[in-house]
Amino acid sequence: MSRALSILALLIAAAGPAGAAPAAGWTVYADCAAAYQVNARLADPDRPAAMTQQISEVAGDYAAAARTRYAHGARAAKAAVAKAVAARIEREAARLSGQPREGVERIIDACPQLDG
Repeated sequence: MSRALSILALLIAAAGPAGAAPAAGWTVYADCAAAYQVNARLADPDRPAAMTQQISEVAGDYAAAARTRYAHGARAAKAAVAKAVAARIEREAARLSGQPREGVERIIDACPQLDG
């Protein structure tokens, strides 16, 4: 089972009887940040520079959400939180860099919505 399908299956399985899934863990948000980073770097001659910038900004938003969730659960120092999240994003981005665009987009499609 691919990672994207695994994430999606976890999110669906976590949904309660009312259908509302609990808040995802920090690693889900970090993995989404990585997927958006990789997507922003994928060559696409039809993609305007503004869209690439917007995708990069969304990656940053997911990274910030991951840091917030990690800090809340771990009660770690801000520098340790940033380092742990950055390391997770870097590892996942390296793994995803070898995947076709469709694989990266499936992961993005499974990402939870950001708050606000």
